[in-house]
Amino acid sequence: MTVVHARSGKPVRLSHAQKLFGQGREALDTAYAGDVIGLNNPGTFAIGDTIYVGQKKQFARIPTFSPELFAYLRNPEPAKFKQFHKGVAELREEGAIQILFSTDESKRDPILGAVGQLQFEVVQYRLQSEYGVETRLEMLPYSVARWVVDGWEALEAAGRLFNTFVVKDNLDRPVLLFKNRWNLEQVQADCPKLQLSAIAPL
Repeated sequence: MTVVHARSGKPVRLSHAQKLFGQGREALDTAYAGDVIGLNNPGTFAIGDTIYVGQKKQFARIPTFSPELFAYLRNPEPAKFKQFHKGVAELREEGAIQILFSTDESKRDPILGAVGQLQFEVVQYRLQSEYGVETRLEMLPYSVARWVVDGWEALEAAGRLFNTFVVKDNLDRPVLLFKNRWNLEQVQADCPKLQLSAIAPL
């Protein structure tokens, strides 16, 4: 069966569909409304994507909420550069962790955003066990993240922001990191026209 991937607009051939029930997996040729199926196509699908046949249909994306812990994820083995970035990209697609990036293009290490320490440990364990890459975490002193609702132009119009670390998410949208809520409130008071959101724009 060939469907259209709404986010990219590209046709995708569905193959190797599986019926999922608990830990069980079973090859599937036919599915009905209400069935839960798995479509394995790494690099194509992301959480919240819509696929359709016929008239275009696209459901609203699932919201991404603000993480509260942040850390650079370092790869101490340059020879495993490809495995490292492949693993990080696939874990991001699964929704295992939020990935942010520095706006300084010379800094290529991803910044992990999590709601708990366990998420960091899971990412490091899976990178080691599934991709053969050992990693190091470098914790960052931030606890609050906010997306800039109107994008880079609105951020530039706001001028210089104090006590703020500007990063970008995987869709190249600006995200502001603050050490605490007091710093956030200070920026909101100084720049009342700058709209910030704790949920990523859809």
